[in-house]
Amino acid sequence: MKNLFRIMSFFKELRWRVLAVILVGTASIIIFAFMPQFLRNAFNDLERWVDLDNTQVNSVPMFSVIKHLIIFGFLMLFNALFDIFCTFAIVKYENKILTGKFVEIKKKLDVVPYSFLEKFTMGDLSRRIATHTDHIIKNFLNTVYTIARTIVFFVTTSIMMFTINWILAIVVVLSVPLCIVVARFVSKRTQKYITRFATASAATYTHIDQRFSMHGFYNTHGIEEKPGEFDKVNNDHAKGMIGETTALAFNGVYISFIKDYFMPLVVTLLFCVLYVTKAIPTEFGVLPAFLMYSNRFLDRAVIVTTATNLLQGISAKAPRVFEILDAQGDVTEKEHIHITKIKNEIAFKNVTLMDREEKLLDRISFKIPHGSSVAFVGPTGCGKARVVELLTKLAIPTEGQITVDGINLDEIRSHSYYKCVGLALEHPFLFRGTVAENLLYGIRRELPENVIAITEKLGSHGFIDSLENGYETQLAEDAPNLSNSQKQAIGVARLVLQTPDVAIFDESLSAADTVTEKAVFEAIMKAQKLPTTVFVTHRLASVEKCDIIYYMEKGKIVEKGTHAELMARKKKYYKAYIGD
Repeated sequence: MKNLFRIMSFFKELRWRVLAVILVGTASIIIFAFMPQFLRNAFNDLERWVDLDNTQVNSVPMFSVIKHLIIFGFLMLFNALFDIFCTFAIVKYENKILTGKFVEIKKKLDVVPYSFLEKFTMGDLSRRIATHTDHIIKNFLNTVYTIARTIVFFVTTSIMMFTINWILAIVVVLSVPLCIVVARFVSKRTQKYITRFATASAATYTHIDQRFSMHGFYNTHGIEEKPGEFDKVNNDHAKGMIGETTALAFNGVYISFIKDYFMPLVVTLLFCVLYVTKAIPTEFGVLPAFLMYSNRFLDRAVIVTTATNLLQGISAKAPRVFEILDAQGDVTEKEHIHITKIKNEIAFKNVTLMDREEKLLDRISFKIPHGSSVAFVGPTGCGKARVVELLTKLAIPTEGQITVDGINLDEIRSHSYYKCVGLALEHPFLFRGTVAENLLYGIRRELPENVIAITEKLGSHGFIDSLENGYETQLAEDAPNLSNSQKQAIGVARLVLQTPDVAIFDESLSAADTVTEKAVFEAIMKAQKLPTTVFVTHRLASVEKCDIIYYMEKGKIVEKGTHAELMARKKKYYKAYIGD
């Protein structure tokens, strides 16, 4: 139940919309409660129209029969339309929350330490994210919605049945606790098969991922799979799948038997006894009405099976997803300081970064003053990308010290630090959704005119507006329908809209031409909402207007100053710029 309530909390932001859908669904249920009444009236009128004893036409007009059948048909149509509308809305809300959870997991994986990720193989991790997250969210809201409607259905329908025939009503109502008792009996004995398959499935994907992802390594070092290892894993997976399929089948077969065979037989036999013996006044139209009530009553009782399957799936899969969502985002053991804002400078003091025996950065020292625009430039492999890794805590210095507002960076809690720092990369992360949703990634709310004002300043409004549906154009994952430069433009606009305390643009417009990159960077520098900006690029002309430019070579900062100062010295920066 703890897992169930936690998943329910995912939909908190949509609670009023969900409530509205449930109310519409309730109206549909109330409509249904009256439908069999008109069917009963039609049959009763038909019985009076044709005297079954004398086979003589009665004085009751045929128009009354047709009228009741037409009303019955219209109520059935409205009931179906209401149900379609509610189902569509629920599926839409589930997909919205699912997309949000994928984004949340992506952010979590961005900040968790490597030691946490190393606990999983890629296959197991991707399965937890894609498959298990999908399973615990999709159909959850639909099940909650169905349960709410079912409660209303049972109440209203029971009242209507008791007004027709209390003996038959008692028989139909008692079929529900019968289903619940059987469901509890079956579910207690099948849960182990659901859990066993989830475990076996994870082990299979892990094994396959290791064999394929490390195939070259195994071949190089002559490592062979243990005899029968894959067969054992595969057999466990097959047995687990058979067990789960059988368990789910058992969860539904008893409802089908009670609904399709047992209850129609009981209702028909009991009606015949009452009709023939006339123990209580019983009209002929009661039989079709109660057969319909019984069928729909037990159709709704299927929710017992659906809820059982849902809870069993949540019990097996939710903890595997929550393990990722609950992971602590601490990169180092020293982290203990929480920050909410970066108000002063960032400083590197004699920072060295090693990769085995290779020195990637060699005792570099520099400052990024608060509110300044700073650029790191230099040839490929000079170390500017390593500076970004250190600034974003994707790497830890081998030697030296990095301070933010005078605090050692390795003492600042990563999850609080990442809320203050934004990063636009050469290959931006674009997810399935609209252009607007991708632009507003990480932003709770923003007025459309503010979004357009930013994209116009950055020169990206034109191509977005020319898309088929403009800002509402649907993008597939990684947006294959956009060019690399268009993807980068969305990534840059997204970062500007997020307005972090420190915005880092790491080759974020490398697919665009120099003129475009320069124009966009200068527009960013003029933006009032970005206190500190850091640009990393191989194009020197794009960062002429920066307050400080650091020119790097072979892991060292060899020159620093404004563009005018560096050009006046006519050293390395000057030569690189002239040849640019």
